[in-house]
Amino acid sequence: MIKDEKYILVDSEESLANLLADLELYDMAAVDTEADSMYHYTARLCLIQITIGEHHYIVDPLCGLDLAPLFKARAMQTLIFHGADYDLRLLWQTYGFSPKSIFDTMLAAKILGEQHLGLADLVKEYFGDELKKENQRADWTIRPLSLDMCEYAIHDTFYLHELCAILAEKLQQAGRMNWLTEQCNTLIEHARTPNAPKKDPWRITGSSIYSPCALNILKHLWEWREKQAEELDRPPYKVMQSELMLAIVNAQNSHFPEVSETFLPKLPRNFKGDRLDSFLNMLRTAVAVPECDWPMRLPKAPPPPVIPHSDLLNALKTWRDEKAEELKIDAALLANKSQLIWLAAPGNIPWEKRYEEAHLMHWQQGLWNEILRDKLPTAKRIGDEE
Repeated sequence: MIKDEKYILVDSEESLANLLADLELYDMAAVDTEADSMYHYTARLCLIQITIGEHHYIVDPLCGLDLAPLFKARAMQTLIFHGADYDLRLLWQTYGFSPKSIFDTMLAAKILGEQHLGLADLVKEYFGDELKKENQRADWTIRPLSLDMCEYAIHDTFYLHELCAILAEKLQQAGRMNWLTEQCNTLIEHARTPNAPKKDPWRITGSSIYSPCALNILKHLWEWREKQAEELDRPPYKVMQSELMLAIVNAQNSHFPEVSETFLPKLPRNFKGDRLDSFLNMLRTAVAVPECDWPMRLPKAPPPPVIPHSDLLNALKTWRDEKAEELKIDAALLANKSQLIWLAAPGNIPWEKRYEEAHLMHWQQGLWNEILRDKLPTAKRIGDEE
């Protein structure tokens, strides 16, 4: 049981030295992270939880320690995560650190066809314990950390070594360990690749039908919200939610060019004094922009890069679903919707080329080879040109 389990807070040179010495004794560590994206404008890495052997460490990245040696330690080169994607990206963005290999227990459970993939569900299934949920939405920048927060934090790594061992054995028995290895290696690689910046981020969901006049108001409102959020050090959605932004734009557009609080939807309670003046001045600035400078509506989305052969697409989807049922796994693991579309490209395209365009992993290609060997000899070559 995890109740009253002890942890070691790493917030001094001495405790860091002890952790580094411990990490050199093991080949693998269980790791999780906590960030503050729900409370601050720019997300920061606030905690790194590490379980090795019988020890549970909580590393404080905000205490001013030089953590560079941590990421060179032996056990940190092979890590166990549950849902690794966000943790890997956070560690790479903050420290330029990327482990050599990982075991993602959530991916392992998915590959094994587990019905529930959450850590709490797996812990309950395999260990009969209930994980605490009280601090799921905690502000991890708070110092000193409370006892409850620390106990919650170590829950995320406490069971990972044992869970890894159980799932690894099941993967070996099912002959699917190579599936997980390839998936995990891909996760590591993707975490090192920065997301492309979004063009015109102010074009929020629901604004695609707006006129240039309304888009101009929205652009000014979005930029005002970003500036407010940065000054207040709060997530933008906590300054103003998207639904309210769209309602304000609709109201202001209907009364253009008049600016008045009277016809606007109800504003947040803290919109008063200087903030309210700033908000209304922003709207006055927006309506004063010449029409020639209003942003234009985006053109209709370009056609997809490939239009699939409909009969082939339906056949591939049926064959995929049958194979997934046989393997007792989620069908999307074999090929998601966009991958199926590439596989169903019309014409006499070799299957190897289709696999490449669909970005199928080697283990997926192997399963599709099995499917096609079974189906194509007895079926018409759907999609082939005469």
